[in-house]
Amino acid sequence: MNEERFAPAVVACVDIGSPKRGNVGWALLHGETQVTGRDLPAFIALLEPHIRSGRTIAIGFECPLYVPKRADVATMTDCRIGEEGLNWCGGPGASVLATGLAQTNWVLARMAEMAGTATGTTRWHEVQEGRCQFFFWEAFITSRAGVVVPIDVVEGVSLHERDALVGALAFRQVVVTGRQFPSDLQDEGALSLIGMHLLETGLSKDMSLMSERCAVLKVRKPQ
Repeated sequence: MNEERFAPAVVACVDIGSPKRGNVGWALLHGETQVTGRDLPAFIALLEPHIRSGRTIAIGFECPLYVPKRADVATMTDCRIGEEGLNWCGGPGASVLATGLAQTNWVLARMAEMAGTATGTTRWHEVQEGRCQFFFWEAFITSRAGVVVPIDVVEGVSLHERDALVGALAFRQVVVTGRQFPSDLQDEGALSLIGMHLLETGLSKDMSLMSERCAVLKVRKPQ
């Protein structure tokens, strides 16, 4: 398999938020098909045939999927390296992290129910090599920096669907150009929340995922 040109068959992104307030958005790309929505059960229903057919699937979540693990008490709650002033444990960052703990687990649990023996990972090379069906990554949607997606491709959807869609489109754009992950944030010790979800839902048995940061893709919000 040519690693430089490998791309998952399905790319999706979930904008984490309150379902009761309508603050959830998702997007799914498969070939020329592009679908967005605001209902998580509908997202799972759309994923199901792809999961059961064995297609490779990459899903990003717009919430912190790991936290830094530091020996220095004074810096243990500082920004992750590369967050540029945003903080995973304060303000909106802390709120979406907490919401994401529940919603990310819910999505992975529903996927696990359909996956059979298929597994998931946060290591890009394991999907490239065909060792895992699912790849999970963090979508860092920001107005400050990141991959730019043209505004004309995201008109006519809610703000939450728009963020999810630009995340999915940016991921696919980066994969096509041959860019290799792991991350737009710098390497450091980590406690992986997405690794915890993979283990808890049975999508992985690899305990070492708990101590690895996942890939983070910065994407610029449309103006």
